[in-house]
Order: sequence, then C-alpha cells, then structure tokens
Amino acid sequence: MREKLLNQLADWHARYPLQIILVVIMLSLIFSFFSTQLTITMRWSDLLPEKDPRTIEYNQIIREFTSASNIVVVAQGEGARMKEFADTLAPRLLTAVDTSKNTECLKKIKKLKSEISGIPKTKHVKIQDIQIQIQELQNQMNFSLIQRVDYKNPVEFMKNHGLMLMKAEDLRDNQSVFENPNLPELIHNINEALEKEYVGQPESISSREKEDQAILFLDAVEHLTQTLYESTQGAPPDADKIRESADRLLIGDPYFLSYDQSALIMIAVPNFSALELDRMVSGTDAVQAVLDRTLSEFPDIQAGLTGMIPIGRDEMVYGMESANVTSIIALFAILILLILAFRMWVAPLFAILNLLIGLLWAIGLTAMTVGQLNIMTQMMAVILLGLGIDFSIHFISGFTENRSSGQSIAESLKLTFQKYGKGIMTGGLTTSFAFLSLMISSSRGMKEMGLVTGLGLIAVLITTFLALPAFLVLRERRIQRKTILHVRRDISFRFLGKTGALLGNHFLLTFIISWILTTGMIWHASRITFDQNYMNMEPEGLPSVMLQDTITDKFDLSMDYALVLSSSPDESRNLATSYRKLATTAMTEDIGLYLPSAQEQDERSGIIQKIKNKMTQAPVKHRLSASDLTVLQNEIQRLDWNIMEIQDMAFLNGQERVEQKCARLVGSPDSNAKNRLEMLHHQLNSLSTSQTAELTHYQQIFAPYFKQQVMSMANTESITLEKLPASILDRYSNPDRTRFLVSVYPKASIWTDLKFLVQFTEDLSRVNNRATGMPTIFQALIEIIGRDGRNALVLTLLVVFLLLWLDFKRPQYALIAMTPLILGVIWMVGLMRIFGLQFTVINVMGLPMIIGIGIDDGVHIMHRWIHEGKRNLYQVFSSTGKAILLTTLTTMLAFGSLYFAVWRGFASLGSALFLGVGACFITTLLFLSCIIGMLTRQ
Repeated sequence: MREKLLNQLADWHARYPLQIILVVIMLSLIFSFFSTQLTITMRWSDLLPEKDPRTIEYNQIIREFTSASNIVVVAQGEGARMKEFADTLAPRLLTAVDTSKNTECLKKIKKLKSEISGIPKTKHVKIQDIQIQIQELQNQMNFSLIQRVDYKNPVEFMKNHGLMLMKAEDLRDNQSVFENPNLPELIHNINEALEKEYVGQPESISSREKEDQAILFLDAVEHLTQTLYESTQGAPPDADKIRESADRLLIGDPYFLSYDQSALIMIAVPNFSALELDRMVSGTDAVQAVLDRTLSEFPDIQAGLTGMIPIGRDEMVYGMESANVTSIIALFAILILLILAFRMWVAPLFAILNLLIGLLWAIGLTAMTVGQLNIMTQMMAVILLGLGIDFSIHFISGFTENRSSGQSIAESLKLTFQKYGKGIMTGGLTTSFAFLSLMISSSRGMKEMGLVTGLGLIAVLITTFLALPAFLVLRERRIQRKTILHVRRDISFRFLGKTGALLGNHFLLTFIISWILTTGMIWHASRITFDQNYMNMEPEGLPSVMLQDTITDKFDLSMDYALVLSSSPDESRNLATSYRKLATTAMTEDIGLYLPSAQEQDERSGIIQKIKNKMTQAPVKHRLSASDLTVLQNEIQRLDWNIMEIQDMAFLNGQERVEQKCARLVGSPDSNAKNRLEMLHHQLNSLSTSQTAELTHYQQIFAPYFKQQVMSMANTESITLEKLPASILDRYSNPDRTRFLVSVYPKASIWTDLKFLVQFTEDLSRVNNRATGMPTIFQALIEIIGRDGRNALVLTLLVVFLLLWLDFKRPQYALIAMTPLILGVIWMVGLMRIFGLQFTVINVMGLPMIIGIGIDDGVHIMHRWIHEGKRNLYQVFSSTGKAILLTTLTTMLAFGSLYFAVWRGFASLGSALFLGVGACFITTLLFLSCIIGMLTRQ
C-alpha cells in the first residue's frame, strides 16, 4: 500500500507538477486565513490543566478583581520630588485612552449603519439589535484605560476612623500618645509607649507586621523631631510641615514609599484585565506614553511600568519578536549550510520555501485547533524549522544523487520515493506521533505542545511530498532545455562512509570505547539538578521585570504572593488570621485591615471613648514655660536613649530595617550618620529668646491641630462595608461585593529554595485548598510536568517502538534503530550537566521531544542498510549518513538559534535540544556502525 502510494506520487509529480503546485497554493491561502486568527498568551497559569481548580480560581480573580490585573508605576528619586511627581502623574493617567481600535470600529459602524438604512422601520427588534452593536463598538473607541490611581492611603477615611482600625492591644499600649496634644507631654507619652511596647521586648518586632508598625512609628518620630530641630534654628516654622508631623504620628505617611524613602509606587487600576490580550499591549503603550510625557518635566526622577499587565505586554511583545528573530536566524543558517553542502543554491531555496509553506499550514492548523500559543508552543516555529527541514534534506539528497548518477527526471523521482520515501514517511510519522503522545499529559502546556508540534510536523511532511518534488521537477525540466548531457558526479560524503566502515570493521573496539564514554555520561546524568527559579526563565533585562526586583529590594515585598478567595468579610478575616500564624508567612492583606469585625469594634470602642474623654479634658497650651522646655529637653534625651536600645535590640535580632531606621535618628557606628536627637537635645539646652518664640509658635500650630485630628479619629461609630471608600473595596472585593480577596506573602524567596516553596504551598492548602497565585501555580507545574514528562517519555518510547516494528516487520530491527536514541538521551542529560545546564520546567520537555527528534537517524540508517541488502556499510554512511549529518546540523542550528531568544526559558530548551540532537547523531554513528558491523560479519 505504502509503496503503491509513493510510486503514484512520483508519477503524478513527473507528469503534473504545475497542477500540484496550484493545489498547494490554494490550500496555503486557506491556511493563511486561519493563521491570522492566532493569538498568544504568556501566562504560566495557562500551562496548567484547564479544569485545574487553581487555574479556574486564578482566572476568576483576574476577571473579577481589578486590583489583580494592575499597572504599577515605580518611581525613584528624592522623596519630596517623587511625591510631587506622583501628584502630577495620577490625574494624567486617568486621561489615558486607547485609540488602536478606532479605525476598525468606524468601518464596522459604517457598515452597520448602512444595514439599518436598508431595513424596514417596522422591524424594530432587528434595528435595535444593530444599534446595540453600534453602541458596543463606540464604547471600544477612545477607550478609557484607567479607572483609578492608588498611590496614597485613604487619608480621609483614616482621619475619621483611624483609631478603630488599630488593634485593641496596640490601642492600650499607645493610648497615652493620643491623650495630650502639648509637645512636652506628647514626647513624654511617646517615651512611655516605646518603653512599654518595644524597649526590652524583642518579640515586639518579631513578625513582619510588627516590624512595619515599628518602622512607621519611628518614621513619624523622625519627622516630628526633625521639624522641631528646624524650628530651633531661628527660621519661621512651616505650618503645613508642622501639621504633617501631627498626621505622621496619627496616620503615617500616606504615600506608598519604600523604607529608605528612595522609591515610590503608584497602582493604576485599569478598565480591562490581563485576559484581554490585545488591550494589554495597546493599553500599556498608551499609559507608557503618558508616563514619558510627565517624566520629561521631572528629569531628576526615574520611573517605569511593572505589574501583571506591563509584564504580560513585555513578555508577549518581546517573546514574539524573539521568536521571529530566532526563526530568521535559523532559516538563514540552514540555507547557508545547505548551499555549502549541496554545492547549489536553487534546491536549498526550494527546501526553505517548502518549509515555509509547511509552517504556514502548521500555524493555520494551530489556530483551528487550539486558537492561541502559550509559553511552550510559542517555540513551535523554530522546532518545526529544525525538524521539518530534515524531510527536505533527505529528499533533495536522494534526488540529486540519482540525477548526478545520470538517471532521468521520472526515474530519479521514482527511485527517490522508493529509496528515501519510506524513511522520510516513517521518520516523520514517528516524530509526529512521539509529539502527539504528549497529549496524554494533564498539563495544558504539554498537551498543546504535543498537538501543535505533532500536527505541524505532519503538515510539513505532507508539503514535502506535495510541493518539494514539483519544485525539483520544474527546475530539472528547465535545466534540460539548456543542456543535453548530464554530468555524472559523486556528491556523497565519502569521509562518513569511511568512518562508518572503519567503526563497523572494528566493532569490538568501537563497542568498548562507546560504553566507556556512555558510562561517564550516565555518571554526569545522575547528578544533574533542577532549577525551580522561574525568574531564570523570564526575559533578562526587560524594564518591567527589573522593576519587580526593585520593588522586592526597596519594599522588601515579593510580587509573587498567594491569593485566596472568600465569600464574606468574616471568612476573609478568619483566613487572614489563620495564614498569619503560619511559620512560612510574612504578612497578609485582606479587607479586615479596614473592616474590623463587630466584636473587634466593640472591644476597641471602649478604649477609644476613654481616649476621647482624656483628649477633651486636655488643655492646649498657647505658650511653653521654662518648666515645659526643661521637660522637653529631658524627654528628648530619654527618647535618644530609648531608640538606641531599640537599635541594639534590632541588631541582635537581625531586624535590619528597624536598625537602619533607628540609625537615621541616633546615628550608627558603621556610618557617618549624625545623632539627630542628640543635636536637638543640645539645641534645646541653648535656646535663645527668638528660638524659644519659634518653638512656642510650633506648639501653637501643632497642639490644636493634633487635638482636632485625634478627636476626629476617636470615632466610635461602627465601620460597615458600605462606608469603605472605593479604593479599599476595589482592592479587596469584586464589583458586586460578594467575593473578597486575601493576599498571603511568603516569608522567604519561593524561587531560591524549593523546600520552602513546597512547604509554603502545603501550608496554604492546609488552611484552604483553593489558594492560588504564582507560588501554587508554579509548584503545581513542577509536579504535573514532572509526572506527565515521565509518562510521556515512557509512552513515546512505546509508540516509537510499535511504529518501527510495524515499519521494519521485525522487533529486533526496531530495537536496533532505537538503541542509539536511548543512549543519546543519556548523553544529552550528561552533556547538559557538563556544560553547566540544569533542568527547568521548560527544558525538561526536551526529554520526550528528543525521543521523537532523535529516532530519525536510526530509522534512515536502518532503511538504507536493508535497501542495500544488509551490507555495504560504506555506501550506507556515505549516502544516507550525509543526509543525517545535514539534518543533525540544520536541527542543531535551528535549536541553537533559541540561544538568542529574549525569553531565557526558550534558550534553556534550545540548548538542551542542541546537545540532544548532536548526541543522538554521535551515538548513531558509534553504536549503529558497531551493531551493523557485527551483523554484517555474522
């Protein structure tokens, strides 16, 4: 059946090459239409099974929570200038619009309006439906991108409910701070609070939450004492700055600033989600344009975009550019190699043209079957270039060899189809089915990789049997018109034939040397490690990715946190409390931070009422007496000592951020920082009359404002969901307020410690099995791809064996053909370790892939050996060996081009496959020469 089909194809090509090419062109036009519908996604969650609960939950969060798909602006510079920059940029971001769809929408609107004009007015329903479509299209034009910009805490809400948001324990410890607004008494009360809560209490800063509270409080003390010092320098105190000192004590700095005050973040909440891929690109570009215009007015500020949407945009754009660049590199490298090998340029061009046609068909099939490319399948083009060119090389090699020996066009075609067609078909189908076997995987990434690549290879295989022979026939006919004689010449690789024959004639020595080398590879392969750090697979040097590192460094906050959905504020609070108790958790965020439970509010309201009564009775001093100044001097000295004690405690406990904050106030032996509190104390000891007046003026502004703000914050009215501002509600709840989000931050890096990642995800699942986010998704990927990879490897080997048994009719021949493949896989892993590579979630797929890729060498050698009557090792390797050497080199060039990919995950897979393909050729040459030599001798 197969021989009859191949002979029929040879006859058709010899007689009707133009007609066949017309059929190929028509099919290419159909597939090109479908290929335009293909989209791309670079989200790791899209690699998990579609029905995986973590994937479902993650996608639901992205759809429902605007804060999950955010655009983060990271600014760096001097504190005051950054705040000015943020105040300028925020309203401008709200004006950002996306005009990318305007032209397309206008065309559609025009077409719909013309439809309405032709519809009778009596058909109201149809007209109304079209008008709705027109309205939807108009809504997409000049699309407003940003609905809100969060870069400050909700100041007004905190000024009205600030004390109710404090824990009852913290209220009791700091109650005295809110009971007297006058400077001497206030500094005294601050010292009382510090001594009660921090001094001699190491556990007071034992958690991330407590550490942050300590830094916030110390920051407020720093601002207060700094403005006091400035007021003693004789300059009139700035009223706004004095009021800011009071606000800092009560609600903290409202801007989202880093601990060292050198970075600021702004969160732009978009009107679209990360699931809208086209809007993600054009929307990010429009926001970037607004940012660039604002930065031109602030040359001393550096700023860029990060967050889920900008990173998704960069990964998509640069990933596609990278795929295009690597594909072009691979094409040109393959073309040059083929021109040098065949010593002609037309046939290699035909091979590339045939490959591009097959690639177009493959893209069309991908659009029809899966609809989009993911992180793994984005490499489809380079994989098909590397593997698909093999078919053309074998066919061109056989055809040119027959023509060079003096055969006619028709006879050359027939001999090529007979001698090489079986091997090409078997190798192509074996490789295709090896990839298709990946479809057993539960991982969507591996499943789609298997489907897309398997079907793509079949498409290239079909074009090789349809388009390439027709191209070659037309070329040979044109040559025949110009010349009568055909020069016979030997175009085989004689050095390969001699090498194969030499190794086969000395098969025992070859066997010993081969197994010594293989033993060394087994040793190295058994010691290869796994790199679980997904950041090592991300594009290197992308601004959005680098800014994530800036956030981690400046804010000590990982962007890779876990997410958990709850159905009520109470459930949200309970989940956050449970997660906060875990040893692997640094901190949690939930709506409970701004919406305490009714029980908590009842407990706090009693303490708040006492504070309110105390503050009501506290008189505001309009001048500072001599005794007040003495008290102030002593309390500043006491404050200096207290903060030094806190600094020592933080140093001993490894609380670096608290220690650094203390150093800004009291200096440090390791730096030249001055002791500001000591300077203030000395200044207060030597006040002149005018300086005393300025300090009194400070008291006259500060005390009444502080009292007024405390009275406002001492609001015992209950906080309800309806009273929360939109900036808080949208951060923690979905639009209809039926689902609430809890964010759980890991205590350590989940990427540099696999054991910690496993423990963190286990802890998350133990509290709630619906936890999702990057930690759980990546841990699931490691488990699923590892398991599915092993299963796919076993199934691929079984499928390859059965196909070869069916092809060769003898199981022993199938095993012989597979021997160099299996050993080649071992060599591949060993070489990876020798060259310093580790397994990753991406390149581990190279193991089942290399089974399908590397089997071609053994298949073609065995077919040629059988065709030559199971003898003449020289002829087998000089002719077919030439083809497999060229296919090896072209495939290695294709995969090697991935080294230049921006996406480092692609580069890791390309490097692994580069070594694997080369290893399979070497083991084929060594072991098949040895085995065939032994069989021939027998």
